[in-house]
Amino acid sequence: MKTIDSLRLVFLGGVGDIGMNCMAIETAEGIVLVDCGVMFASDRELGIELILPDLRYFRANRAKIKALVVTHGHEDHIGAIPLVFGDFGIPVYAPKFAGSVLRAKCAEFPGTLPAKMHRIGPGESLEVAGLKFEFYRVTHSIPDALGFVIRTPFGNIVHTGDFRIDRKPSMGEPFDLETLKRIGDEGVLLLLSDSTNVEKPGHTGSEVEAVEGIRQLTESHQGRVLISLFSSNVERVALLAKLAQASGRRFGLVGRSLYTYTRAALEAGLNPFDPGMLVAPSNADDFPGQRLMLLVAGSQGEPRSSLTRVSLGLHPDLTIRESDMVIMSSKIIPGNEQDIGKVMNDLARAGATVYHEGNAAVHVSGHAQQDELREVIELTRPRYFIPVHGEYRFLRHHAHLASKWSDTQPVVADLGDMVTVTANSVEVTGRMDLQPFYIEGSTVGNGDELKLKERKKLLFNGLVALTAKPVKKKGRKVIDAQIRLYGVPDPDGSLVTELRQTLELEFADRLTGLSNETIEEELGSVVRRVVRKRQGKKPLVHVVLQ
Repeated sequence: MKTIDSLRLVFLGGVGDIGMNCMAIETAEGIVLVDCGVMFASDRELGIELILPDLRYFRANRAKIKALVVTHGHEDHIGAIPLVFGDFGIPVYAPKFAGSVLRAKCAEFPGTLPAKMHRIGPGESLEVAGLKFEFYRVTHSIPDALGFVIRTPFGNIVHTGDFRIDRKPSMGEPFDLETLKRIGDEGVLLLLSDSTNVEKPGHTGSEVEAVEGIRQLTESHQGRVLISLFSSNVERVALLAKLAQASGRRFGLVGRSLYTYTRAALEAGLNPFDPGMLVAPSNADDFPGQRLMLLVAGSQGEPRSSLTRVSLGLHPDLTIRESDMVIMSSKIIPGNEQDIGKVMNDLARAGATVYHEGNAAVHVSGHAQQDELREVIELTRPRYFIPVHGEYRFLRHHAHLASKWSDTQPVVADLGDMVTVTANSVEVTGRMDLQPFYIEGSTVGNGDELKLKERKKLLFNGLVALTAKPVKKKGRKVIDAQIRLYGVPDPDGSLVTELRQTLELEFADRLTGLSNETIEEELGSVVRRVVRKRQGKKPLVHVVLQ
């Protein structure tokens, strides 16, 4: 293995926005990728389901990529792996639980299971591309989460991964602060740290606190209890199963993702509850009210999720009753406010009483708040600091606080930035012009391939479909136009009448000698001009010349 004197970090996702986490570490010996996740699309993407990192980077550097390191099993860190690396043949290193989840995800896309999957865990190391990775345990809202230290000839680099500092978790071991202190005593050149909750003062609560809040709400409730949460939060699922048992309620799961993560937990040896205690969803409506607690997938108001279908009365197994209590035990991810609000309103309209983090203590975050972020910086005492995993204002705020808490020199990286790291400097030295890719059903493509600009134009300006045929009329050759409007208002039919008359007048005896392409182009131009003059819009125009 050659001695390297620098490396470059390429931020392909995970900075500037929440989600799509992916960072490339480039050295003279190759490239190591850290995570490769998805971002959930908003309504602005018009039918798009998921957003992927720029696939062009992986394709262009295929021969140089030596490994993919996974920090934990959340969708925004592993969701893109089956679609990007199924046939690459590169080794994937993942903690046990994340590996189980990844295998389940790959089963949804036949032929995408990475050929070489290796398990990593706290205290283990990996040497690749001239670098030595050492992994340490962090606590998060999902089991088996890892941070890592990169040993380089020119200094130690620490990455926290996603974390909160939980000293007494109910599942698994506490955050490994001793390793951070030891590495800090050795000397840290660069720290990269989670910034998601940097705007919140204090310390993130524990899962026990969230479930205690739920217990207080439900202990005297005489009806059924439905709880929606992130399916990956196995620790909270396990605590809720114990709460149901202690309160004399039967316990059930509704939604495929809850079963997927439960199976992954059992495969990883976590055993959140006895599967034999589960009530089948098909029997959910048969139990007396106070004897049942159901966990229901769909806490973000996803259109096809179980909770959304329940709220609309469309679920085959579960119907809302007047006495039902619904608890939204999850964060409202920015961009999902409208979808979640609609689901909660529909649940209330159906008769349920709805609680959420805004009106009850029913959720704690998986990400560190200011006190924990400061503790990590003070333990590691880095010369340089790069905030990651957050919207851009989060990154700026974290950088500002870090410079107040220590003597570190912060560097704020945005999406596409390339940061060169040497023994004497950490600085942005370039930027890639990144292009997101999208998933729609079984189709993967960029914005041009999936016609996103055309979709947006169609949404705002509508479509005019014109079938034009040259005909003889009173001795003149004119255009006979059949016109259909989509999303273009014409309540009295006058627009269609004007379009027909204008096309007939402007193209009378003008068709001879013109190519079909020219005629179609000029017809479209006239239609756009008339609609723009009347309505101020420029619709898409589809012309078929017969």
